[in-house]
Amino acid sequence: MDDQRSLEQQLLGDMTYEDPRKAAQNTAGGVDPRLAGASAVLLDDMSGAAPAAPKPQSIYQELSDEQIAILQQQRAEKGQPPYTPEEIADLKAEFVERQRAAAMQQAMAEQAAAQQQASAMLLSEPEDYSRPEKKEPAKILPQVDASSLLEEPAPEPERKVTFNQEDLEAAKKQAAKRAAESLQEAPAKTEEDQKRARRELMELRRQQQEDLAQQGFMVSVVMTVLGVFAGVATLVYSMGAYANPQSVPAPFKLFDKFHMIAGVLLILLSITIVARVKQLKGFTSFMFVITGLTLVVPGIADLLSQKKGASGFGVTAAAYVIAIILCVVVMFTLSSSDKLKAYYAKSDVMYD
Repeated sequence: MDDQRSLEQQLLGDMTYEDPRKAAQNTAGGVDPRLAGASAVLLDDMSGAAPAAPKPQSIYQELSDEQIAILQQQRAEKGQPPYTPEEIADLKAEFVERQRAAAMQQAMAEQAAAQQQASAMLLSEPEDYSRPEKKEPAKILPQVDASSLLEEPAPEPERKVTFNQEDLEAAKKQAAKRAAESLQEAPAKTEEDQKRARRELMELRRQQQEDLAQQGFMVSVVMTVLGVFAGVATLVYSMGAYANPQSVPAPFKLFDKFHMIAGVLLILLSITIVARVKQLKGFTSFMFVITGLTLVVPGIADLLSQKKGASGFGVTAAAYVIAIILCVVVMFTLSSSDKLKAYYAKSDVMYD
């Protein structure tokens, strides 16, 4: 019987089971050497947390004076003003920030590679594996090209729209054909429509004449005032004293009497302008014309030969010039102003 038990022990071996995790706890450090470098990484990965951001390097490359000089030269070749100190500071900060971002990406890639390597080690390493001493690899900051800071998007090619001449001519013919067809399809106007159109046209013209007449009223007021001043100036000129009253020729005395009468007529006729007396419009314009002409000739001769040097000659000369100017202005306005014509055409007298 004893021999049979010894045989079973030889065939089946020792059936007792020892948990290898207990054996791992009895090791010198209390941690399996295979898990020493990967346990924290695997636990972090299984928890779903984001990988820790790498600590930023304390020293990064900075733009050197030579690189800044090259950038300034490139900017000058493009015809642009040089960088200001503030812009250079921004370039340096962006240069360092690009290195920091590249270093963070590289650290994350190295951490992911370490996780994969630790997982492979747990699956393939033998039980008697002793982990070698871990050495921190020297991290080299990625090189960043300073000229990349000035990269600008390439300009889009200019778009030129071209039309085929034959297609353009065909489109014109088609448009003309459609216009002709639309005119043919328009219904013919009836007699009632034509009468209504004529009435509307006449009403529009009447309204336009009313507007012109309202504006012509203000013109008539101004012309009346100027005409009265012209008549007064003519009277002042005609009553001007002579330098030698005993030797004045008869024709000059006759013209002075004419200018005195003309001055009174100009004052009275000027009032008919604002009164819209259509029958006197032609005579009013004629009096301003004839008065202006007689003031020029022989009025200038009378002024310089007979009245020059007399007392009050300055007032006489000023009245002479004012009378001529105002006669010309009133005469020209009466004959050419559309507003004044519309005002006269509205009514013959003011109270109509």
